[in-house]
Amino acid sequence: MNFMYIAMFFSAFCRCATGVVFLISFGSKVRDIAQFQRSIVAFRLLSRKLSNTAAILFLGGELAVVLLLLGGGELLLPGFMLALLLLIIFSIALASVIVRKLHISCNCFGSSDQQVTVVDVWRNVGLIVCVLAGYSTTSWSQGSGRILGLGEWLLAAISALLLSLLWLQLSNIVQLLAGDQSSSTKQI
Repeated sequence: MNFMYIAMFFSAFCRCATGVVFLISFGSKVRDIAQFQRSIVAFRLLSRKLSNTAAILFLGGELAVVLLLLGGGELLLPGFMLALLLLIIFSIALASVIVRKLHISCNCFGSSDQQVTVVDVWRNVGLIVCVLAGYSTTSWSQGSGRILGLGEWLLAAISALLLSLLWLQLSNIVQLLAGDQSSSTKQI
């Protein structure tokens, strides 16, 4: 195996992982847009009217990331950049909730009773690393003229799906390992 092949595989992995995360996020929020809008209001960063507008823009951005990554080719780098921008905004919002000691739910991947914790920020940092790795390996390997085979794509997609689903449960995993079951039952 040469370095170009590894970069192409890692690009495919990051593309799939990022796409899965944003698809899950979009799908869970679009089922109850009103709840997502209430969540943004609860963060107390924007007025109610701006929060409602932001909710629609975030949903559109998440869908755009999925579509850009699915489109591939010249759309990949803008897709990774949009994903990076959204993750940075989400991370800043989560960090501000922690700093201001607000006791609210993240609702990052649909309706949830779990309060925002530093683990949510670390989850996003991990996703940001994945997006940056995807951007880097994609920009480096684009134009090489080589493509991955079906088996390689399946391996990248399945491993990305499994790791993404696991990573999205980071807060629950940390709670389980810490033996802290009580915080998962707290209400807002």
